[in-house]
Amino acid sequence: MATTHTCYRQKKQYREKIKDRDNHTCQLCGQPSQEVDHIIPWAISHDSSPSNLRAICIKCNRALRRQRKDYNPYDTLDKWETYLQTELAKEDDLR
Repeated sequence: MATTHTCYRQKKQYREKIKDRDNHTCQLCGQPSQEVDHIIPWAISHDSSPSNLRAICIKCNRALRRQRKDYNPYDTLDKWETYLQTELAKEDDLR
């Protein structure tokens, strides 16, 4: 497993490195990014390593937050794992 960090909020310099790595482009829609998002939510993984972070725009980040808060179709570990594999495959395709 990747090295984890215990702090949820990352320093601005760390967030900027992630945005630079992703060319300041939202990794979901391609618009300019303003934020950094955890691919696997921090509350689950406690992982803020670069491999679990992506640049994301405000609109996509808010949509993901609403989805995660209001609706959770991943009621079993198998469903959650399938979703995570799909998300990680998207990241691999972008690199």
